Amino acid sequence: TTEDTLRDTFEQFGKLVHMNLVMDKVANRPKGFAFLRYDTEEEAMKAIEGMHGKFLDGRVIFVEEAKSRSDISR
Repeated sequence: TTEDTLRDTFEQFGKLVHMNLVMDKVANRPKGFAFLRYDTEEEAMKAIEGMHGKFLDGRVIFVEEAKSRSDISR
């Protein structure tokens, strides 16, 4: 997907204050995940509930709270 598509899709849930579409520097294309930050926690929860398991650009997406690296390694 593109930053514009992500922004257009997720702005419907609230005010985005930060967005980072993670790119593969060698291939110069998205790696398949992004980090979004909303103005409020309520807006973030609406986005999770509204988009988790939904289709975006022909693929099912998974929307979750970001986890710290230490939580992932457990």
